[in-house]
Amino acid sequence: MKSQVEFGFASEMTAYRFINTVKHMDVDSLVVKFGRSDRHVLVSYRYAVTEFDRTLSELDDLARELGGEEV
Repeated sequence: MKSQVEFGFASEMTAYRFINTVKHMDVDSLVVKFGRSDRHVLVSYRYAVTEFDRTLSELDDLARELGGEEV
């Protein structure tokens, strides 16, 4: 199952740092790119249905560490 989420940040630099960090996560069919502006990041990935998928929780935690949030 495909999942997609967008995060908002206070600056482009913070959004870019989030993109670079997320790109190195080991997630099936991961796509990370700027969203509707240079302060938004769109993340899509394939949700693991066979086991508990912590991906969204990890993305939320990382965004929060960088001062961002899901929009």
